[in-house]
Amino acid sequence: MCLRDPRKAFEAKLLELGKDNEAIVAISCDSASGGGLGAFFQAYPNRSVEVGISEQTAVGISAAMARQGFIPVVVAIDPFLTMRAYEQIRDDVGYMHTNVKLVASGGGLAYSTLGSTHMALEDVALMRTVPNLVVLCPGDADEVEFCLEEAIKIDGPVFIRMPRQAKEPPAKRTQRKMELGRGEVLVDGGVAAALFTYGPSTAEAVEAAEILREQGVSMSVINFTTLKPLDEELIRHYASSAKKVFVLEEHAPNGGLGSAVADVLARSGISVPLKVFCVPEGAKQTGPYEALLNYYGISGSAVARRVMSVLSGD
Repeated sequence: MCLRDPRKAFEAKLLELGKDNEAIVAISCDSASGGGLGAFFQAYPNRSVEVGISEQTAVGISAAMARQGFIPVVVAIDPFLTMRAYEQIRDDVGYMHTNVKLVASGGGLAYSTLGSTHMALEDVALMRTVPNLVVLCPGDADEVEFCLEEAIKIDGPVFIRMPRQAKEPPAKRTQRKMELGRGEVLVDGGVAAALFTYGPSTAEAVEAAEILREQGVSMSVINFTTLKPLDEELIRHYASSAKKVFVLEEHAPNGGLGSAVADVLARSGISVPLKVFCVPEGAKQTGPYEALLNYYGISGSAVARRVMSVLSGD
């Protein structure tokens, strides 16, 4: 079952925020319609800029506009924003602490049918290294709205990894408590195993926990919508008592949440087995999104099988 389209939620929320705050401007890299800027462009043409497939230019323009008191929201396809414009993001936005909001559409395997050039499997690693940059990775429409609202409130650079699709997890989230910089416990399954995740992988993690519960195995699921600053206290809390720790992410092995968790455990002196379920380095397989999740073993059912295998010692 599909949830609200995250991009539609982004589009509606940006339009709402733009009505109340005339400092907000939108900058599109050929992403006005597909990236959720269509309504804003139509409502506020004098606060909208289309630069085409010129991501470096977009970041430079946004940094200049921010220095003049505007709040630029830049939207582009993820790999072209985070990788092609990395130098500008680091130098003009990060080092200069400019009030720019970078929205990368379709992180991870989202553009799975367009080939490896359109996949963003190293973006989190890159953005985590940018000085002063807050890194937010929502997984559904609710989180997208929350992240955009919080981003506008922050007087500084923010990166949002916006998903293209979202799936309803079997265990529906009720009374959600989202807070910037804090992890969110979605399934409190005790100390046998803890799984840390973010983005669209959150729904897969909750599904895996439900499958395991039906088999008599408890697993906690903790969602980190904010990857920088990371809620290290919550990681230590679960890792210090869990028998096994897992990380699930739609990202390459290096530099993502798995690396961040390993770093926290090492610095904290916590000795616990850690297993990261992710997309292998150099992945180039092309195909339907759900098919690739299964292919790489990061779908809910695949994760449940892999966790069970680890817990049983196979």
